[in-house]
Amino acid sequence: MSVPMPHESPQATDAKPGTLFLVGDVFAEFAHHEGVFTVSQLARLIRNGAFPESAGGVRVSVGQGVSLFDVQYVRDTLARRGLTDLVVIDDQALHTRAGREIAHKHRSENVLISAPRPVGDDWYEADLLVDGDNEVMSDHLTGQHMQGMLATEAGRQMFIAVAEQFYLPHEAVGSSYFVIDSFATRYRNFLFPLPAVVRCRVLAHRTPHRTRMTFHCELSVSQGGSETAGMEVRFTAFDTQVSHAKETRAAQRSLQDGVALATAAAAAQAPAPARAEVRTS
Repeated sequence: MSVPMPHESPQATDAKPGTLFLVGDVFAEFAHHEGVFTVSQLARLIRNGAFPESAGGVRVSVGQGVSLFDVQYVRDTLARRGLTDLVVIDDQALHTRAGREIAHKHRSENVLISAPRPVGDDWYEADLLVDGDNEVMSDHLTGQHMQGMLATEAGRQMFIAVAEQFYLPHEAVGSSYFVIDSFATRYRNFLFPLPAVVRCRVLAHRTPHRTRMTFHCELSVSQGGSETAGMEVRFTAFDTQVSHAKETRAAQRSLQDGVALATAAAAAQAPAPARAEVRTS
């Protein structure tokens, strides 16, 4: 869910002279704005000799929906036109995508953040990295903005990655099970396919038992200096063996409850036995 704000405009207001934004083909609607190109649009301009228009250098800032494979495609197209030295593509963030161990995702296109970096005491930030093939993008795209669930999922990945990378014991990294106790999200502005930052502040963390660690965090997704979404979460990181045992017991109870409900429902729907007709003479 995304809540529109009347004062918001999808203009690329952070663009500097000689700076363009590159977005994935899935965001073609947003690329109608001046200074924004999809991967296919930019490659076509380069092949047709229409880019760059000026003799000076051009800096291309990578927005959302662009993969390293896309960037290499554009670079190869530039090289064939002899324009490599005139165009600088800033794709540094794409090289720092969080790994499977701390993001808890099996496919790289589903990882929405770079590896978190500390920016203060218990403060961390990461770049938002939305791949065009991300699972959240697979069946929902409306207008020029990105759906709010991307911000929520980025926040979820962020607090897990921060806990894994900076707080859990070394032996627990990659082998912990995370359970969310509460997760509140507030949407403030549209999130567009431009560069954005995910931030996490760890408000409290403690270890009530050797098999678990609890956290209380605030998170935000910001773009162009404005917060687009804010989140507050409380969660627990469990030892995997302990969590699996708890989950198995809960699954068994749920199954038993389901069987009992199904049996009761079947009994309620069963037709009443036919009453024998008694004749008297």
